[in-house]
Amino acid sequence: MKFNFLISKQANFYFFVSNLSEWHFSCGKYHNAFWRKELGLFSLEEKEALKRFKKIRCKHSAGKSLFELAFFTKKEPFLELRKKMSANEYKAVAKIFDVLENKFNLLYKKELPLLKRWKNKLNIKINNETQTNSIIKILQILFKTSPTIKKCNVYLMFSSDGYTGGGANIDGKSVSLEISHHSLENINHAISIIWHEVIHLLFQSVFDLMLMKVLKNRQKSKIVNEIAIASLFPRGILGEKFFKNKLVNKIYPKINTRQTKKILKLTESFVLRKKAFDEMYVSKVLGILKLPKQKHSAQN
Repeated sequence: MKFNFLISKQANFYFFVSNLSEWHFSCGKYHNAFWRKELGLFSLEEKEALKRFKKIRCKHSAGKSLFELAFFTKKEPFLELRKKMSANEYKAVAKIFDVLENKFNLLYKKELPLLKRWKNKLNIKINNETQTNSIIKILQILFKTSPTIKKCNVYLMFSSDGYTGGGANIDGKSVSLEISHHSLENINHAISIIWHEVIHLLFQSVFDLMLMKVLKNRQKSKIVNEIAIASLFPRGILGEKFFKNKLVNKIYPKINTRQTKKILKLTESFVLRKKAFDEMYVSKVLGILKLPKQKHSAQN
């Protein structure tokens, strides 16, 4: 599998507006604080535009929505939105982006050279066929799933000082990486974030079905899924093995250092034994977290 790095002005425009609107808990307020410092005060019209976008965005699915489809994968995003939205909603969205365009262009001018540096660096570093095949072989065993694509698009996005991130909510063949202000010296960490998102994109489906069968609870399944993937990349067992990343003290916000160490040791044992994540793995993770295996149906 190869990685194809993309710098999309329109994808970053959507990310800029969406994140500033804070329509979802995953929107990074640290990015917003940094961007506002860079751009100065927003006018009343710009503030109102963000409020309107929040209301509109909340009406659509959280991930892989028509917005991601339009702004990440189409050359003319507004033509795509016009096809999929009501006339009134489309006009409102077009007006919102028109109001915020000047602010975005000011930021994009500063961010583009940083994104280009990252694209060049990543292109040189990540497409090591031997290393990629070794990682995929391990992931295929752990998740009992093989990748369905030969090329993965990686969209490079704006970030802020001290913060990185990623996502796998675009389509079935792309991930995003918030990276512009990350130090180039930390490229191994950046590559490990990409692999974390690739697992979400290409490998987690069978594991996720098993989690729902065992746990019968979507929220608990999401937590265990995220913990399992975080125990591999970016600063988990495989991040250390392939990219020399220092193991993290906490792989999930609501668990402590002691629990993290136990989960990392558990995951490492499955990697070393070349054993798939199974019900025993899930049961042991729940034991470490001190969560019951399943709740009464009324609470599910």
